[in-house]
Amino acid sequence: MKEMKRILAILLASVVCLGTFAGCASGDGGETTADTAADTAPVETEEPDPFADFDYGGQSFRVYTSINQATASLQSSNFLIEGPEELTGEAASDAALQRNASVEELLNVKLEFAHVDYGYDGVQNDVRTYIMAGSDDYELIINDLYGLTGLTVEGMFYSADDGEYFDFTQPYWFGDFMKDIAFKEGDTFMMAGDFIIDTLRTAHCLVYNKDLYADLYGDGDELYEIVLNGEWTLDKMIELVDGAYVDTDGNGTKNIGDTLGFGVFQDWGPFIPFSIALGVEYTGRDDEGYPTLAMNNERTILMCDRMYDLWNSQGTGALALFNSEQAVVLEQFSSGNMLIIGYQQFGSLESDALRASEHEIGIIPYPKLDAQQANYVTSAHDTSEIGLMPVTMPPERLSFTSAVLEVLTRESGKDVLPVYYESSLKIKYTRDEESAQMIDLIHDGLGNSFALAWHQPLNTFLQGLIHASAMSENTFASKYAGMEKTLQDKLNTLIENYKSNNEK
Repeated sequence: MKEMKRILAILLASVVCLGTFAGCASGDGGETTADTAADTAPVETEEPDPFADFDYGGQSFRVYTSINQATASLQSSNFLIEGPEELTGEAASDAALQRNASVEELLNVKLEFAHVDYGYDGVQNDVRTYIMAGSDDYELIINDLYGLTGLTVEGMFYSADDGEYFDFTQPYWFGDFMKDIAFKEGDTFMMAGDFIIDTLRTAHCLVYNKDLYADLYGDGDELYEIVLNGEWTLDKMIELVDGAYVDTDGNGTKNIGDTLGFGVFQDWGPFIPFSIALGVEYTGRDDEGYPTLAMNNERTILMCDRMYDLWNSQGTGALALFNSEQAVVLEQFSSGNMLIIGYQQFGSLESDALRASEHEIGIIPYPKLDAQQANYVTSAHDTSEIGLMPVTMPPERLSFTSAVLEVLTRESGKDVLPVYYESSLKIKYTRDEESAQMIDLIHDGLGNSFALAWHQPLNTFLQGLIHASAMSENTFASKYAGMEKTLQDKLNTLIENYKSNNEK
């Protein structure tokens, strides 16, 4: 076992060396980048690992892990959670295998994974049945947000705030996202971070054609500068989208083959990331930390109106153009007929469809609503997988569970993510400062997601109210008036059930 871990460590080191320094030795046999840095850089003293003396005597850390491939049409994230059974030559999954081996050795634990193949519409009943039976097979459950959110109201999970070794202030945890999706402020049942990586792989981003941008506006990297200067707003996007349209065949009608500024293949799915990224606060918090309805305001109305403008702008592909088929949109983008493509996630960059593009592509966050919005905000898909600790686990194992999961998440941020960016997403994360800044903005921007997490338990208000209002001009006020009582009654019921099941 020690020899296998040594081999894994050597292999991973070589992969990171190649990815980070683009070849540790210079092509002419001269001095290496690393050697040059070592001659000039001050020696840093590494802080001692606070988990260095932990020894759990070979205890098993048992994980209920999803292998379902339905999440946002991506392959399961388990290749970065459990990793492969043995080395495969795929850098990212081999890095996950090495991380697990290192954590096992550091803490003297044994990681065990049980595969579960349920979609968002089946996992809720499976987990509820498991917990109601009093089963104690797992320390950690990883599965879909959409299916498991409602179970937190039913008292099915431990609050992670009771795990003594969790440090959710660290950047390898998605702290804002976790805070936002909690039903009651301060109760962290649902966890997401660099180990529970599906949240990141399904994080929404925009992909654009740098070559086409250069043809239209002069510099393919200019959009990066616009983003970094805080000027990437919805108005700016509409301006660029409309400026990109060319009626290629001159028939006066938008059709496949025309040059478009923005491509969408349906309306609801591509609307999700905008609804979160534009910074509208759909809910607030009362004095106890419970959610309140807060969406009936001018900013929500502005968002709906401007989204209507985007969807109906000159440069946006009409929905009928693509017959609700994402493959057609991807083909048009790859062939150079589209400036920006929507409804993409980090994991989309793993796909052959985008890699097939003959043009250089860039990745950017979704825009702000306006210049008054402080930060770029990233949405995860509503079927992103999150982690929870089942209440059937003996409470004395909370300390153990928090230590193992904290270290797994910490090591994922250090040793797996950079390799994943370079090898699976083909992003020059360690060699291109602007690309790294875009990735970090998207990664660190996860948040504002209560509406996304709870739109199904609240009678799909995000879809039935917000989305419907954005697709029809000047209709928010009337739609809200028609739904307000239903929403408030549903919210009151959830609060009552939460208090009954969790405030004990």
